Amino acid sequence: MSRVLLVHWNEGEAEERAARLRKLGYGVDCHWNQQDAGGLRAVRDEPPDAFVIDLGRLPSHGRAVGTLLRQQKATRRVPIVFVEGDPEKVALARGLLPDAVYTAWSRIRGDLRRAIRKPPAEPVVPGTMQSYTMTPLPIKLG
Repeated sequence: MSRVLLVHWNEGEAEERAARLRKLGYGVDCHWNQQDAGGLRAVRDEPPDAFVIDLGRLPSHGRAVGTLLRQQKATRRVPIVFVEGDPEKVALARGLLPDAVYTAWSRIRGDLRRAIRKPPAEPVVPGTMQSYTMTPLPIKLG
């Protein structure tokens, strides 16, 4: 059974999404608390078969997590599957991680299976400040 790490920022939605993935036959670890950075660091020791990051809530956090995962040698080759999200926010993620998989929850079954079967051979590794430099100035200034 393949293991996935689901990253989400709403407990109720995260549990519903995790249940959906379990129903598809995946072992799911779920991180929904944005303060739970320690849990994300722990995956370096035992990486999952794929990361599923929901961009429906806090997409900038999802992009940051995806960037962090690619910057770490231990998780660099693990496929990242971004799910849902506002098209403009998803476009920002595509700019950072063009080799990640972008899908909707309605298509997660096939897209996640393909991502696990064929992980990125030459994963894109964004620079440490790249996700910050893509943020529009008004947002940086608050």
